[in-house]
Amino acid sequence: MEQDDGNALGAARAGGAGAADPAPLRFEVLGLLRAVRGSQEVDLGAAKQRAVLAVLLLARNAPVSRDQIIEAVWGENPPTSSVNLVQTYVAGLRRALEPHRARRAPAELLTSVGDGYLLRVPTSSVDLDAFERATTSAARSRAQGDLEGAASELESALSLWRAEPLGGVTGLFAEVERQRLGERRLAALEERAEVLLLLGRGAELVPQLTALVGEHPLRERGHGLLMRALCQAGRQAESLAAYRDARRALIDELGVEPGPELRRLQQAILAGDDPEPAGARKPTAVPAPEPRPSATPAQLPRAPAALAGRAAALARMDELLRAQRDSGVVLVVTGPAGVGKTALALHWAHRVRDEFPDGQLYADLHGYDPNQEPLGAGEVLNRFLRTLGVPAEDVPVGVDERSALFRTLVADRRMVVLLDNARGSTELMALLTGAPSCVLVTSRRRLVGLVAHAEAHLVELDVLDQDSALELLGRRDPGEMGALRRLAVLCDGLPLALRIAAARLAAPSLRAAELVAELDDEHGRLAALGLEDEDSTVRAALDASRRALPPRPAHLLALLGLHPGADITPHAAAALARLPLAAAQRELDVLTSANLLTANEPGRYGAHDLVRVYTRALAAELPEDQRRAATGRVLDYYLHCADLADALMPVGRGAVRVAPEHVPADVPALSGVVDATAWLEAEQANIIAAAEHAGDSGERRWLAHAWQLPYTLSRFFWLRADRHTWLSTTERALGAATELGDPEARFVTLFNLGVALAQFHRSEEALARHQEALEVARSWGDVSAQARALTTVADTLQLLGRVDESESCYREALEVSRAAGSRWAEANAHHNLGLLYSVSRRYPDALPWLDAAIRMYREVGEQCGESSCHADLSTVLLESGEHTSAAASARTALSLATEVASDYHQALAHDRLARVFERQGVGGAVAHWQRALALFTELGAPEADEVRGRLARARAERSVGASNA
Repeated sequence: MEQDDGNALGAARAGGAGAADPAPLRFEVLGLLRAVRGSQEVDLGAAKQRAVLAVLLLARNAPVSRDQIIEAVWGENPPTSSVNLVQTYVAGLRRALEPHRARRAPAELLTSVGDGYLLRVPTSSVDLDAFERATTSAARSRAQGDLEGAASELESALSLWRAEPLGGVTGLFAEVERQRLGERRLAALEERAEVLLLLGRGAELVPQLTALVGEHPLRERGHGLLMRALCQAGRQAESLAAYRDARRALIDELGVEPGPELRRLQQAILAGDDPEPAGARKPTAVPAPEPRPSATPAQLPRAPAALAGRAAALARMDELLRAQRDSGVVLVVTGPAGVGKTALALHWAHRVRDEFPDGQLYADLHGYDPNQEPLGAGEVLNRFLRTLGVPAEDVPVGVDERSALFRTLVADRRMVVLLDNARGSTELMALLTGAPSCVLVTSRRRLVGLVAHAEAHLVELDVLDQDSALELLGRRDPGEMGALRRLAVLCDGLPLALRIAAARLAAPSLRAAELVAELDDEHGRLAALGLEDEDSTVRAALDASRRALPPRPAHLLALLGLHPGADITPHAAAALARLPLAAAQRELDVLTSANLLTANEPGRYGAHDLVRVYTRALAAELPEDQRRAATGRVLDYYLHCADLADALMPVGRGAVRVAPEHVPADVPALSGVVDATAWLEAEQANIIAAAEHAGDSGERRWLAHAWQLPYTLSRFFWLRADRHTWLSTTERALGAATELGDPEARFVTLFNLGVALAQFHRSEEALARHQEALEVARSWGDVSAQARALTTVADTLQLLGRVDESESCYREALEVSRAAGSRWAEANAHHNLGLLYSVSRRYPDALPWLDAAIRMYREVGEQCGESSCHADLSTVLLESGEHTSAAASARTALSLATEVASDYHQALAHDRLARVFERQGVGGAVAHWQRALALFTELGAPEADEVRGRLARARAERSVGASNA
């Protein structure tokens, strides 16, 4: 029997039984994605099939679920047939990779595993693995003092790169992987330069490093290498100029000063000292020191006594460990301050320590400790090397040398290394062990650099659900359950807050209801979540996260406490902080990476309740003029953008002009009704919150926002038939308009309030508001406003059965509309008179009024009015016996309503089509009424009841007809 190579059954052969062994397969990802058999390239098929291969190849010898493949290939919006497509692509890859496999023989390279697939390939067949072996070998050679050998091995590693990796593979997954692999190549280039510098060959490196720094101006190591190379070439002045260039790039782009290594180099060059680190150059072929025998390290601190609500995270960590047991795994437990990252890491590390018989190493990096300096990689490595038996005198001086020695010592050991409270990815790279150990990191940041460079896996923690929060609180007195549930909410499910609350409740004199009363006061909530004899409080934890931020994101965090809504977009943040859009996006991403914000969905950022309380506390500490200016900018942003969106609504609007003091520099791109509707849908909660904040602020200058913001939403609410929100926001707006004393403000809000009340069939109240609006318009002297008010008074009178008064008002509205020169108001008056005659069954009188209204609506581009008028015309034609014309008019109504995405008008059109089909005795009525009922019900429209009755009757008649047949 043919033997395995130990990695995969038959992976080196691609044939089935009875077939001659073909040449082994090679896979190339460091350039165009290719599979090569001998000298023949394998046809990998279409782009998406190649993408599936890329996903499987980068996870080689580990299972990949079907869902993971779908997400990687298609992103967040896969086609409905994605499952079938994956199966098709896998089948195509199997045929390409194993062309000699018998028809019904099981696949050997690309096998099915659970709900996914596994690509079995020996490590010798992938160029990426060859690259990794060469760089690892180079690190070992360098640690042993063989610099020439290290340089040669790095040259071999870099020669494997043919072009940009994963060439020909498209999509976000491929871009992320290209960036990750590109970072590995950069690291190898920098390591090669480091080795050549140690060999004294700096002069030949200057052109290469100049180009490298130009392409990657934010990589401090590259700048340091260039400075050292210029010094070796005797070009000290240029070396200092290189430092200035580096400092300028870092400040301009990131707002930070150069790190300690660059500053050390600058000082050394200025002082005329050797810029090379002391002890950095070592003679070739000096062996690494032999460690002295030491006991198996067991440095893990005690695991927490209680851990609640983390079953899913523990299961994911177990799964990742199983999948990479022999290759080694890096896990990053990340989440906001106080979420229990260290508790989870310690619990899991203790649980799996038997899997790692060579011991556990632990270091608290103090990344967020205000009382201690963060622990650098050099000091951590010094401690680890000493623990592993290296005498103090034999510990290398440089971080790179210590890292190489550390990797050498643990290369064949199975160990757990827990790095707690890490702040950034850069220094962690020096602390990674390689196979077959497990490195476990906790951090408030997502450490995407570690994910990109070291294939780390994120284990993201969020706050606890209520059941888990109650479990952590511990008390189970039935009489206190209501108070405990409220306590869990006020603690926001944050384990640190819950533990502090539980500790306070341990005092027999404090009842849960009393602690709830303390926390209900937002201004004292953070103070209440602390203990007298401990520094570990919620406020302290959040303060530590903020102190770790660069200045601009830290300032934005405070400004977010002034934002009235629950979440924010980059455009709104740019207005709030007076930043360019790209800068605002960057700062929001920094805050998200630090787990102070959450990315709720693409382009929207939110925060947990306690963080929002914290940001409001920070905002209260800002100078008064800063608070006023930022609040004014964000209110103006929402008013300006809402007005832009409202102008695109397919419904006529009055001549109200909004004029915010600050017009934002960056606004969302709204090119039509679909964009505008989507933006208002996403932002309506923030717009309403902004209006309420403006009205409650006590600032007269913001009272205009308090009524104009609801005004900009009124047509959107009407199209969406969102009656409840419309009514509540307009009632609040009326108070602001009245306080402001502006006749236009009062007219607009009274008018909208009357329309909203009419939607609830509160006709008497609606009539009173419309009559108030008419009186304001008359005293104000605005003819167009009078026409609008007369129309709505007439509408309401008709609903109340006062038909003669209604007709008189409509005719007066028509005359006033003509006098005002408002074609839209004139069209509306014609429509209303036609509808009045239709309801009164005066169908011949109704037709000319409705025909004229349709023409006028079309002239002014009022598609919703035109759709509604066609629906009413359909009823008139139907009752006049013109069934074909009635159906055509209803179809036109539906087409117009669909074009402007008005659910309410689509429902009206479906209802009218159903009535025509029922009268004609043809099929289709039930289907249209079902659609109308679904839309009216979703909108909460009162028309749903009438349609429900019609549908029930139609079904009953169909059932009787079927039984009589």
